[in-house]
Amino acid sequence: MSLESTDKNIKPKINWKPYIISGIISLLFGTFIFILFAVILKRSPVDGTAYASIILISFAGLIWVTREGFFDIFSYGFRQLGSSIFSKKANEYNDFSTYKNHKYEIREKRPKIYLSLLIVGGLFLLATIILALIYKL
Repeated sequence: MSLESTDKNIKPKINWKPYIISGIISLLFGTFIFILFAVILKRSPVDGTAYASIILISFAGLIWVTREGFFDIFSYGFRQLGSSIFSKKANEYNDFSTYKNHKYEIREKRPKIYLSLLIVGGLFLLATIILALIYKL
């Protein structure tokens, strides 16, 4: 058995800290939204959990779309425009493909915190469904 084959089987360790922090923050944010609608605005608890789940799942979707590179072309365009107007040095990136490759490498190193938002939003959605069923009975 060679050394190369054993290195391929070793999985890199996952840093759980960003996922836990984003999960706690999203749980606190969802609880704040629930309290805002259910207690302060005097809506039903079903409305509070529904609004919290919609907001958290929407945030997760927006973060996912941004992370996958949907807005890269706009970022590249603004960067090129700014460097052509304000900068005297040569552009960092020759074309969009080099910029996109650079952004892809950066994205691969970042944790996927939108998963925590999606899980907590899904929990609030589950609570919404359970509360709606309770109120129906």
